[in-house]
Amino acid sequence: MDEFQCEICRRPITEWLMRFTIEDRSGFALEARICANCSVKLRLASEKLRDLQIDPWVHEAVARVLRGKE
Repeated sequence: MDEFQCEICRRPITEWLMRFTIEDRSGFALEARICANCSVKLRLASEKLRDLQIDPWVHEAVARVLRGKE
């Protein structure tokens, strides 16, 4: 099984809960894997802190993954 690092806490993980891929029009892409612990923290922080600027669709995507809908 491959081992990755969580992009938020930088701890090694073998199982990730979310994977984000950002790609520009030229095809350059970066991929980030987020562990379950940081996924929950990301969701809670985006609900409570207005200073944390997360687009609503990202906030909803995190919520859907955590609820098990996708």
